[in-house]
Amino acid sequence: MNLNHISVNGPYTHENLSIFLLLGADAFDGNRFIPLDEALEQKCVTVHETGDVGQLEVENLSELFDLYIQAGDVVKGGRQDRTLGVDFVLPAKSGRVPIPSFCVESGRWHRRAGEDAGSFSSSKSYLASKKLRMAAKLSKSQGEVWQKVAETQEDLSASLDKPLYAAASPTSYQLSVEDEDLQKRKETYRAALAQIIAEKPDAVGYAFVINGEINTADTYGSGVLFRKLWSKLLDAAVLEAIAELRKKPEASAKPVTAETIQQWFVEAEKADISDRQEVPPRVRVETRRGEKTVVFDTRDHGFADAVLHKNLVAN
Repeated sequence: MNLNHISVNGPYTHENLSIFLLLGADAFDGNRFIPLDEALEQKCVTVHETGDVGQLEVENLSELFDLYIQAGDVVKGGRQDRTLGVDFVLPAKSGRVPIPSFCVESGRWHRRAGEDAGSFSSSKSYLASKKLRMAAKLSKSQGEVWQKVAETQEDLSASLDKPLYAAASPTSYQLSVEDEDLQKRKETYRAALAQIIAEKPDAVGYAFVINGEINTADTYGSGVLFRKLWSKLLDAAVLEAIAELRKKPEASAKPVTAETIQQWFVEAEKADISDRQEVPPRVRVETRRGEKTVVFDTRDHGFADAVLHKNLVAN
C-alpha cells in the first residue's frame, strides 16, 4: 500500500474536527475479517483474563472469519479494563493466543459489579487521544499509559465542565467515555460526519485534523474492512476533538487542505524503518520514524505480506 497511490477527498468539517477520506483500490477481500467489537457482540470470540496486566489471551471461536484487532481497541471487564497493544489477526478456530495489553484503569483488580472477572464483555471504544495511542504503540510503557489516561480524562472533563470520573471506578478510561453528557456531545459531531463515506465506495481510510493541526491517518488494504471499523474510528476522532475544544488554532496557521494531506503522505513514505515486531500467528508490524510522522505498517503473512493497515501519527 503506497500512499502516493491514495487520493484525498475533503475536508468534511464540524466545529474543530475535519475529516479527509482516503480513496484507493482494494488489495484483498475484507469480507473475511470480523472486527473485535462485532465478534464480541456475536460471541464468536473470547478475550480471557490471565492475571497478567501486560498480557491477555484471545480465542477466535468462529469457523468462518479471521478476527481483526487494532492496536488501541479497549476491552471492558476482567480484573481491569485493558487496551490491546498491537494490530493482531487471529484465524478462525484459533485456540487461545496471547496478545500484549495495557491497563487503562489503574487500581481495580477485582470483578466489577455485573461483569465477569475472567473475561471481557465488550470493545465499544478505541483510544481517543494521540498521546495515549503513542504511549501504548510506541513507548509501550504502562506508566505512561496510566499518565495519558489521566490527562485525557482531565481534558474531557474540562471541555464538558464536569468531572468525568465514574463512581464505580474513577480511573477507568472506558467508564469516563461512557458518560451520558459526553455521549450527547459526541452525537452532534457524528450527525454531521458519520455518513460521509456513504457516497465514497472506494474509501479505504481517513485522516483527521483537530484545531487546524494534522493528527492521524489510517488506511487499510480493503474498503470493506475500513467500513467495518469506521464508526469506532470516528468516535475516537470525535472524542479527541472534544478534548481539544479549549485549544484554539493559531491565527496565522494555514488551513489544512487535501493537498496538505497528500504532501504529508509523500514525506511519510520517506521514513526509515526503526523497528520490526512479529505478532504471531499472522502479522508483522514495521515502525518507521520520520521528521514529522511516525508510521506503523501492519503486514499480513496470510496475504503475502500485503499491508493490512497503515497508521500515520503526526509528531
